Amino acid sequence: MSKVMAVRGATTLTKDDSEEMDQRVKELIQEIYRVNLIGKEQVVSAFVTATADIKSKFPATSARIGGLEDVPILGAQEVDIEGCLPFCIRVLLHVNISDDHTYANQMRLKSVYLHEAKKLRPDLAGD
Repeated sequence: MSKVMAVRGATTLTKDDSEEMDQRVKELIQEIYRVNLIGKEQVVSAFVTATADIKSKFPATSARIGGLEDVPILGAQEVDIEGCLPFCIRVLLHVNISDDHTYANQMRLKSVYLHEAKKLRPDLAGD
């Protein structure tokens, strides 16, 4: 048996740059996989958002390069709130988890926050 669980993560760019976006989004996805002991074949779908200051590329394109090439992805722009963290990309992955997986009986998989995104949820950012 398996169940679908969700895992989230976020990263930031230093500026609106498509090459940096590819690198940072790939890094984020790979870290989500590593920390949660999951493989790309387990990902059912993904939701990717970006702050309004990111205009160089769709973050979903970077997510495909970063390891979600065969996954349905929905992209959106974050609500543009004054004082929000700039150049931020968020990811929510829906993942098939088997009953014998390390996290199968836990409330949630481990969230991953990289670079300045660690400020978003220090309670979940880990080490």
